[in-house]
Amino acid sequence: MNKIYRTLQGRQIDMDKLRNKNELMPAVGNMKVNARGDELGPGGKILRTREQIMAQYYENNPNAAPDPDQKTTAKATAPSQTYVPPTETLKVEDTKVSDVVKDVEPVKEAVVPVEQKEAEVVEKATEAVQKARAKRRGIADATGE
Repeated sequence: MNKIYRTLQGRQIDMDKLRNKNELMPAVGNMKVNARGDELGPGGKILRTREQIMAQYYENNPNAAPDPDQKTTAKATAPSQTYVPPTETLKVEDTKVSDVVKDVEPVKEAVVPVEQKEAEVVEKATEAVQKARAKRRGIADATGE
């Protein structure tokens, strides 16, 4: 199920699609892994995949229970079935904004006739003038001027 967020400007961002497009990008920090969890070596080359790392962990820690949502097993990471990463790594420049962000039509406001708008403005201005005059009258009465 895709999680789609709406920005303050009304654009929709598909986070799963964005995450999948950038899973081979190096993660921020000092762990030397990509966003997927693969161990990276010099030049950003994948040394061990996430599945290999997890299989090795469970071999070394027999009391640890694997994640029930994890569908891979130690057999799936056998040398004959190792993960072959793509030859190119994606860069931020390679991802088009249109692939991740979907434009949404802006909400159209109801069109109000000019005459009606002018009448509203005149009415508000008249009320403001009347309040100011009443305030001035009250000041004059209080001071005796």
